[in-house]
Amino acid sequence: MVDPVALKSEITTDPKALGYAPYVTATNDNAIAGLLNALTGVGAATIQLSAISRGAVLSGVVPGNDQLATGLNLSSVAIPTATANKWSERFAALRSADDTVPLTANFMGLLGQLFTDNLMTQAQIDAITKRTGSRAEVLWGAGTIIGWRDVAAAFGRIA
Repeated sequence: MVDPVALKSEITTDPKALGYAPYVTATNDNAIAGLLNALTGVGAATIQLSAISRGAVLSGVVPGNDQLATGLNLSSVAIPTATANKWSERFAALRSADDTVPLTANFMGLLGQLFTDNLMTQAQIDAITKRTGSRAEVLWGAGTIIGWRDVAAAFGRIA
C-alpha cells in the first residue's frame, strides 16, 4: 500500500508538472490516479523490475545461448572453451528456473557476466530487466497502481 502522506505530497507539490492541480480543485480522484498510472508523458520513466518471468529469462538469454552454439561471441571472436563450458552449465540452470525469477543481486551479476563474456549486449540485458513505468511505479515500485480510493484517502476524504 502506498503511504497516503507521500501520495498527497506528490500530488500537491507536483514535482514533474503532471498537472494535478485542476483535478485536486475539482476533487476528480480518478483523473489524478490516471495521471499517476500513465505509462507515457513526463511522469513515466525507465524502472528496474524486481522479477521477470521464466520465459523472459529464456528469450533474453537465447542470444547468448546461440553464441555458444555457433562458437562465436558478439564480436565474432571464437569463444574460449572455459567460457563455453561455464555458460553451458549456467544456461541449463536457467532453463529449469522457477516460473518467476527474482532479479536479485546474484542474478543481475550473472547477467553482468554475460555482458563481460561478450555473450549479451547491455541493451539485451536491459530489455529483460527494465521497462517504462508510470509515475506511481517510479515512486513506489514496479506493479504499483494508484486507485481513486488511494487519492481520496490521501486527502482524508475516505478512511
